[in-house]
Amino acid sequence: MIRFVVFLLILLAAAPAGAVVEIGLEGQPPQRFEEVYHREGRAYLAIDDVLPVLGLSGRWLSVKHVYQISTPSGVAVISPGSHFLRLGDQLTPLGRPPCFIDGRLRISEDFIQRHLAGLASGPVFYRNLDPGQTDDPNPGSELDRLFAFLLKRDSDSTEEVHTATRIAIDPGHGGEDPGAIGVDGVKEKTVTLAVAQGVEKQLKMRQDMPVFLTRDDDYFLSREQRLQNLARSDAELLLVLHAQASFSSEPHGLVLFVRPSEEVASGALSLHDDSMRLAETLKASLEAAGLPVAGILRAPLLPLGRGDLPTVLVEMGYLTHVDDQARLSVKEGQKAMSAALFEGINTFVQTKQKEIL
Repeated sequence: MIRFVVFLLILLAAAPAGAVVEIGLEGQPPQRFEEVYHREGRAYLAIDDVLPVLGLSGRWLSVKHVYQISTPSGVAVISPGSHFLRLGDQLTPLGRPPCFIDGRLRISEDFIQRHLAGLASGPVFYRNLDPGQTDDPNPGSELDRLFAFLLKRDSDSTEEVHTATRIAIDPGHGGEDPGAIGVDGVKEKTVTLAVAQGVEKQLKMRQDMPVFLTRDDDYFLSREQRLQNLARSDAELLLVLHAQASFSSEPHGLVLFVRPSEEVASGALSLHDDSMRLAETLKASLEAAGLPVAGILRAPLLPLGRGDLPTVLVEMGYLTHVDDQARLSVKEGQKAMSAALFEGINTFVQTKQKEIL
C-alpha cells in the first residue's frame, strides 16, 4: 500500500501578485516557485526544479525522448505528451501529460500532488498562493456547453439541411507543445497539421465543402482558444487528430475514439449515435487504404465533449513504432492518411444527405 499524505492548503487571504507555488516535504521549510506557467487552468512547474525539493532526482534521455525519475520505489519514466507514468511493469494514467514550455519539461500541479507525492520519501506539502489563476474547475464543462450550443443551433437550422456540410478539423498540439515525439525526432504537432491540411485540401478540391482548421500553422492554442475557434466554425462534423507514443516499441495502428453513449431517462443507451457511425465509416476507409486500425473505443476524453455533434478523435498511429513512424513522418504516408480520412468523411456525409432526402 502506498503510504503518503498530501497536504493541499488553499490560501483564503488575498493572493500575492504573480503566480507563486510553495512545495516541500512535511517538516521542512517549503520552497517558493515563481516560474509558474498556467495551461488549461492548471499550474505547471519545471520538473528539474521540483524534484530536488522532494528528495528526488531525474534526467532527460534525449535519445529515447523520456524523462527518468529516481525514487525510493525505483525508476519512474514519463514522456512529453504521454498520458502514462511507468514504474517497473506498472502503468499509471495521467490526467495531464508533461509538456515542454519555454524549452523546459514541465509537470502540472495535479502530477505533483497525485503522483510525485506517492514517489517521494515522505508526505508532500503543496500550496498554490495564486489559485485565482485556475479557471473552470470542471475541465469538461466548457466543452460540454460548446457542444450543447452547437447541437441546439444545428437542430434549429433545419432550413440549411441541403447546404454543404461544414467540417471542422482540430490538429492536436502546436507551437511550444510538440506532443509526442518519435524515435527519429518527428513531432506529433507536425504530423497532425500536415494530415489536417491534406484532408482540408481534398474536401475543398473534390467536394467543395467548407472546412475550418482550429490552427493552420505551428503555433500554440489553449483549450479555450480551440473552443472559441470551433464555436466560430459553425461545424456540423468534427475530426480531432492526434498521434501516440508508448514506452514499448510494440503497440501500433490507428485507434478511433468516440464519446460514451448517452443514457436516456429509461436507462437504455441512445440509438442515435452519429459519432460511432462516422468512426465506423472512417475505419472502413482506412482499412481499405491498407492502414491498420486497432479498433474503435468509447472514452470520456476531453476533446470529445458531449452531445450529438458527430465527433471522432483519431490517434493516427504510434510514433514509437517503426512502421507507424515511417508512415507518419513522410509526405507520402501523410497524403495516404489524408486521402483515407477524406473518403470516410465523404461517405458519411453522402449517406447522411441521402437519409435526409
